[in-house]
Amino acid sequence: MTQRTYIGATVEVAEGKPATLDAAGFGALTGFAEVGEITEFGEIGDTSEDTTETTLKGRTLHVNGALDGGTCDFTFLLTGETDAGQEILKAKSNTNEDVSVKITDPDGEVIYFHTKVANVRDRSRTASTAKGMTGQFRINSALVRVAAA
Repeated sequence: MTQRTYIGATVEVAEGKPATLDAAGFGALTGFAEVGEITEFGEIGDTSEDTTETTLKGRTLHVNGALDGGTCDFTFLLTGETDAGQEILKAKSNTNEDVSVKITDPDGEVIYFHTKVANVRDRSRTASTAKGMTGQFRINSALVRVAAA
């Protein structure tokens, strides 16, 4: 198996969420805008709650509980140019309005999910960082994967 990097991946966002949580539902959304100059995009995918019960024999049993899409941190650079994707993220930050995300990996796989956007703010200023913003997705759906064509 050949190892690959994420160089060339794109992240797009659209206002709202799909009518159905499948490839057709996400594919029917209009208005996806690429978020330019993404430098970091965190881990995505469900985790499950650790549900435990302890028996009278003294053994704690673990069961996978409720699924949680969790949070995903992101960073993008500001170039001074108008960027429709960045504008959606800034406008929807901390509003509780739905946003759909489309990630296209370099191998052609597409991943969709819907989310709330939170905490879009200036990134820290150091001598070694470019001007940009950070934020967080609070993911409210499972990932919908569409294999490369």
